Amino acid sequence: MFENISEKLIERAKKIKLIGFDIDGVLTDGSIFIGESGEVFKKYSSLDGHGMKLAIKFGIKVCIISARNSPSVHTRFKGFGFEDDIYIGVENKWAQMQEIIQKYNLSSDEVAFIGDDALDIPVLEKIGLAVCPPNRHFSVDKHVHYITDLSGGFGAAREFIDLILVCQNKIPSD
Repeated sequence: MFENISEKLIERAKKIKLIGFDIDGVLTDGSIFIGESGEVFKKYSSLDGHGMKLAIKFGIKVCIISARNSPSVHTRFKGFGFEDDIYIGVENKWAQMQEIIQKYNLSSDEVAFIGDDALDIPVLEKIGLAVCPPNRHFSVDKHVHYITDLSGGFGAAREFIDLILVCQNKIPSD
């Protein structure tokens, strides 16, 4: 699947020790369902969840930084092993990412992030590997190194993780 990626992209991916994710439009398709009592529902792909577990299994740290304050995110990712690195209701995503980078004593080149909208740009433009799904806002285009084939909520995060794991020779490419 990743036969045609550039050597420069491979070199970026080889350095990654932390992968960050936006929620709406990346781990979901951006749809928000609201029940009659006001409860918010989101649909996630199990492919993405399994990918996150694989990243952790191979020693890559995972975090979530989302501007929307949605407590269901904690419910979805409970037991994944990165509960202390789930940040919701965060509009200044770069400030939060800097704290995470310091927490793990990393450089920005060792960080990858997938986002889909303008609030993600401050992170995307300052890290080692910036990615977005095809269902993104056009404003992120000039700030990313890779656009996934799969859309947000339909395996984009898994494709992103697989790209990194393949480049790091942790999983086979075929």
